[in-house]
Amino acid sequence: MSKPCRFAQILRVLPWCGFIWMSSACHVESGNAPLKAQASMVWIVCEDQGVFFPEYGDSTVAMPAVAALAAAGTVFDNMYAVAPVCAPSRSSILTGVMPTAMGTQHMRAYGKAKKDNPHTGLPFYSAPAPDGVRAFTEYLRQVGVYCTNRSKEDYNFETPPLAWDDSSPTAHWRNRPAGAPFFSVFNLFASHESQVWARSGRDCPVAPDQVQVPPILPDDPAVRADLATNYCNLMAVDSLVGALVAALKEDGLYDQTTIVFTSDHGGPFPGFKRSVSEAGLHVPFVVKWAGDAVPEARQAGLFSFLDLAPTALRHFGVDVPLAMSGTAIVQGGDGHPAVFGAGDRFDAELHRKRSVRTPRWRLTRSDLGTPELSSNIPYRNQMAAMQAINRMYSDGEPAGLERSLSFPQWQLYDVFSDPWCQHDVAAVDSLQPTLDSMQNLLQVAFPPESDWGQWDEAEMAHHFSGVVSEQPLASAVLERHSSGWSATHEDPNVSTGWRCADSSQTWSVTPIPDDLDCAIVETIAHRIGWTSVTERHTLR
Repeated sequence: MSKPCRFAQILRVLPWCGFIWMSSACHVESGNAPLKAQASMVWIVCEDQGVFFPEYGDSTVAMPAVAALAAAGTVFDNMYAVAPVCAPSRSSILTGVMPTAMGTQHMRAYGKAKKDNPHTGLPFYSAPAPDGVRAFTEYLRQVGVYCTNRSKEDYNFETPPLAWDDSSPTAHWRNRPAGAPFFSVFNLFASHESQVWARSGRDCPVAPDQVQVPPILPDDPAVRADLATNYCNLMAVDSLVGALVAALKEDGLYDQTTIVFTSDHGGPFPGFKRSVSEAGLHVPFVVKWAGDAVPEARQAGLFSFLDLAPTALRHFGVDVPLAMSGTAIVQGGDGHPAVFGAGDRFDAELHRKRSVRTPRWRLTRSDLGTPELSSNIPYRNQMAAMQAINRMYSDGEPAGLERSLSFPQWQLYDVFSDPWCQHDVAAVDSLQPTLDSMQNLLQVAFPPESDWGQWDEAEMAHHFSGVVSEQPLASAVLERHSSGWSATHEDPNVSTGWRCADSSQTWSVTPIPDDLDCAIVETIAHRIGWTSVTERHTLR
């Protein structure tokens, strides 16, 4: 039986606060269901896309592969990323922890094969993980699940060496040991923000005059052209989804595989990506469930990316660790009373915004007053739509696209009547009780003392450096037992693995078999944010 859940006690005291990411004491019991030989799960993650899909009311283009998944499964109306840009969002996906609680909130903090961040002048860094935090896939690998990732990582910290059996452009469930259950992630780059300008000159069956311009964007020819390109990019995504589903069917695995389709955050356009808003955080989420049960066609509850890791763990009968605050998504689940999002540094520009979404309301707090559509992000300025917006600003601030220097601290929106969040009602006297309760939600979810975004980044990075240098990892040790050997560590927060010495094989996290065909093994001790420690051992 699991420990009593302190999170539930918080809920009894604060009944209006239903989803609090920073509660690290809530253990979600998965039931320790036995691992079935053919249990499997596939995540298909497109990049930078909001709800530009027929399942969400946008019929601009047909996407038959996604539609087929939806017809066989459940469409989730209200799934939200916790950050509106990829690296912080992917940090939360891999760990189940809010980026602001881990120090991974800035885009981008870690750069592989680079020394200094060109946007800040600071050294790149991997935030040291809090106690109990590790890649959730490591738990899956420990119970024999073959875990693959094709192939984007970008977790805002160095990829844990024990996270994947294979993370590469060729990673696939087909490479698994015979009969092994698998968890496979496929990241689809065709819909990335950069592909809006990279593919702008290619043939596209969608004409600019066919698209409907979202009301948070100006109706301009350049905007329409970029929207059309994005729809064609989504058609390419759909074809990739279809190919993966076809491969599962070809292998006889479709029926017993749960398939998840989603995006890493909201859409690629100005006012979407990098915006702590409905447009920046609301993502498509479709699940085709394994098994024969007839699922609900739609699910209207609120769900968060903090639920993704617990969902995968529960699927394979693995307990959800205490450090994760999300809950597993199951058929018929109700979701949360509230979900949360945050945005901090985007390239060189600091925002520090915090937001809460309830079924009816969205409240956003802007600590620094940084406008959503400022022009200081050169990467985004490559998009023709952003260039058009910048030209409009040079001629005078366009209606509906305010870029004021005094951005309001509080913005409250009634999502029922104002789904694009264009009319701030924070100053409406009759809504003061609503504003007060939403502000309390944010205060509980993002307490200043545990919100790393409140730190100056240089001071935070220096603090992190001190933590890992003052507490270096000890080596893993080998322990003999009846059926072989195990790599263990004195610190339960440290992950351990092994492989045959002088090999390039993936680190294994399961016990070392007694009949291993190598006399010398190499062990690794790893914790996110620390320098891994390896050591060689002679078995016989």
